[in-house]
Amino acid sequence: MTDLNRPPHLADNHPSSSQDLQINITQETGHSDADSHYVPRPKRIACVLCRRRKLRCDGKRPSCGTCSRLGHECVFDEVRKKSGPKRGYVKQLEARLAQVENLLKNQKTNPTPDQGSSFTGSVANPSTDIPDILAIINESSAFQQRHDRVPDPFSAQVFQHAGTTNTPNYGMEMISLGLEEPLPSQGIIDELNEIYFKKIHPGMPILHRPRLLAAMSLGPSTRPPLCLQYIMWSHAASISDKYSSLHSVFYERARKYAEADELRGLGEHAVSLGHCQAWVLICSYEFKMMFFPRAWLSSGKAARLAIMMGLNRVDGEGIDVKQTLTAAKDWSEKEERRRVFWMAYCADRFASIGTGWPVVFDDKDVLTKLPASEESFIKNQPEETISLEAAYLGEGMSTLSAFGGVSFMASIFGKNLAHLHRPNPHEDDHDLNGVYWQRHRSHDNILLHFSLTMPSHLRLSVGTTDPNVIFCSMAIHTATICLHQAAIYKAEKNKMPGPIATESKRRCILAAEQISNILRLSSHVDPSKMSVLTPFCVYVAARVFVQYLKFRPDDSAARSSLQFVFSALHLLKTKNPLAESFIFQLDLDTAGTVWSDFNQSKKACFMRAGLQRDAVRAIPSVEIRRNTNQSLSPGLC
Repeated sequence: MTDLNRPPHLADNHPSSSQDLQINITQETGHSDADSHYVPRPKRIACVLCRRRKLRCDGKRPSCGTCSRLGHECVFDEVRKKSGPKRGYVKQLEARLAQVENLLKNQKTNPTPDQGSSFTGSVANPSTDIPDILAIINESSAFQQRHDRVPDPFSAQVFQHAGTTNTPNYGMEMISLGLEEPLPSQGIIDELNEIYFKKIHPGMPILHRPRLLAAMSLGPSTRPPLCLQYIMWSHAASISDKYSSLHSVFYERARKYAEADELRGLGEHAVSLGHCQAWVLICSYEFKMMFFPRAWLSSGKAARLAIMMGLNRVDGEGIDVKQTLTAAKDWSEKEERRRVFWMAYCADRFASIGTGWPVVFDDKDVLTKLPASEESFIKNQPEETISLEAAYLGEGMSTLSAFGGVSFMASIFGKNLAHLHRPNPHEDDHDLNGVYWQRHRSHDNILLHFSLTMPSHLRLSVGTTDPNVIFCSMAIHTATICLHQAAIYKAEKNKMPGPIATESKRRCILAAEQISNILRLSSHVDPSKMSVLTPFCVYVAARVFVQYLKFRPDDSAARSSLQFVFSALHLLKTKNPLAESFIFQLDLDTAGTVWSDFNQSKKACFMRAGLQRDAVRAIPSVEIRRNTNQSLSPGLC
């Protein structure tokens, strides 16, 4: 018989009714039924000064007692910070985690024939609250398997050497990102991002800085791809004295995560604008570091991704091809897609010059307008631009941006490529009225017209710092030299009238002088900001001077220009290793000429280990055809 004086929940070992259960909960939690009608007083908010000094604040408005007594300005922050998880939440998570661990231990001791299906089924059944933690455990297990199978070649010590004070531990956030090593500290990340956008971005403006930096602080699923972040840091570290030891590490990680994304699922995770941006930047880095076979393959990946996502048809109407991207949210996002396409287009064209290997993009399939100005892109201010076809007709050139000018020049280089390396049996290059010479005059007229109709903001001046303006001006004269060197070769091969070759030689030496003048006007620009392919333009000019001095060794002006462009290559190599390959090639070209005596004292610095003649001749943009020993060798393109 139950004692009526005892509380009901003590009468038995377990509650026997809903009322008993309610009393039990009241005893355990310390709240009674009457407490449910209790209205708590609003919490008093301390002023900013008292909170900072950890003083008791009476919360009086407009000035609390402490601030009034001390004569300070009293400010209240109305937004209260979250106080953290509810009481008992951590213990609840620990209990769930312990439950999952016990299930995992039981699973290991009692394996089933189908380990994968039994693992998922046995853990998911006991409780509907477990799957969230189970996902973390699954990813952690997958990470451990990968880590055991492929040793991580990267040590966290490199980050300590670069200035970090502590090495981050593996956490659940890192596991959810798929990371197999710790990221650099936030301080290093911020510094590398600043270097990238200050020095690398102006020459390759394919990232929307505000949107990208904001996305980096979002959740794992909405952050930019890891491969994109790493290749940005690699570019920044490659021109930074402080972090120069890290750029190769970041590059290898960028490639590792880019390729890992391709292997996930059916490869759909690698089809994104961020991955296309990553491959464009990887290609540029590989060219700069003279990884030429990799650079060629990477440019192809960037181009194929751009086509897969329809970036070559951003402004096309009635597109009837498969679409893999959703519609752009605003004008700046659409402009970003244009810029990514044109950067991939440039990489495709510049990777093909010299070798004659086919390009990926066909100009007939390009329905994307040329890029707008940087200011309108960042501020999301719609700006009308012209198409590639309109640029060839000379229409609307006043709206052409600096990046648009570089893109247009890449297209001209592509036409030169087809002109030199895609002959047909009916060209009749021995006839001035034949197909070859008609096409030569057409391309020459395009170059002349563009150089004469360039808008004022693309013309070089003493104060110009935009690397794309500088490179665009150099590219015009570089393309002119390539075109006319091929014309010299054809004219002399077919024993055509002397004035034809003489005029082309004159055009070559004038173009080389113009490149030298551009270098003088831009000598104040940081070499790390210059385009990756600037050394190519400088080398083309230097080689014209070398060939010219063979027949006019007493021309002091040409000799001075050669010495200047040679010095420019030495300056560029401090931030762009690609320049050193051109220096070595130039040293080979000048052997036995009047320039070799001047060059002899510097010869030792060019003979760097691993930089052999065959390696240099494998450079796509430097492959020079030596079918003749005429005054000027045939084209470089």
